[in-house]
Parts: sequence; C-alpha cells; structure tokens
Amino acid sequence: MTNNIAHDDVPLACRSLAMQFSEGRATLKVLRSVDLEVASGERLAIVGASGSGKTTLLQLLGGLDTPSGGVVEVFGQNLATIGDAERGRIRNRALGFVYQFHHLLPEFD
Repeated sequence: MTNNIAHDDVPLACRSLAMQFSEGRATLKVLRSVDLEVASGERLAIVGASGSGKTTLLQLLGGLDTPSGGVVEVFGQNLATIGDAERGRIRNRALGFVYQFHHLLPEFD
C-alpha cells in the first residue's frame, strides 16, 4: 500500500482534509475530513452557502494555505512536504481555478 493518493488518472486529491481557525479560546472548524479526487480533464464546480468553506477548500487544494489536518496531493506530491517555490511551480503547470469573485484571494487585490 502506498501513501500517495493521486496518480495520472487522479492528478488532484485530498484525504481527511481539515481546516480550523482559532482566535483566542474560540475555534471555528471550517472543513472536517474532506475526501476528494479530481480525475484528469475533469471540471467541477464547488457550490454552497456563504461561509460553508468553498474558498478555504480551493485555497488548500491549490497549496495557498496549509491544512490543519489531512493531505493534499497533486500528481502524487504531498503539498505539505514541499516549499513555496515548488508549490508555485505546481500551481502554474498543473492547476487552474476560476473564481467568481477574485477579491476572495488577497493576492489578487
């Protein structure tokens, strides 16, 4: 058995992905144990109510943020085990996101 969850047919995958934010003694769990596989050439839409974690999920899948738990892999590469430059290279070559509102990513403001 291998720890890699993504391969040529499933270039983007996450397992048990979790994200929480803490402020003082309060903790907000935004994502809990998300499993997802995106097949090569597949297009998908992530929809949901405001505040449901859509943007957080996309930021984690794109390597723009570090999850509180779980694994994100692009072509078998665990994004948590590589540096910023390599994550940027992977984003530039392997991933494409279309956001309805660009201001959700501070990098684009």
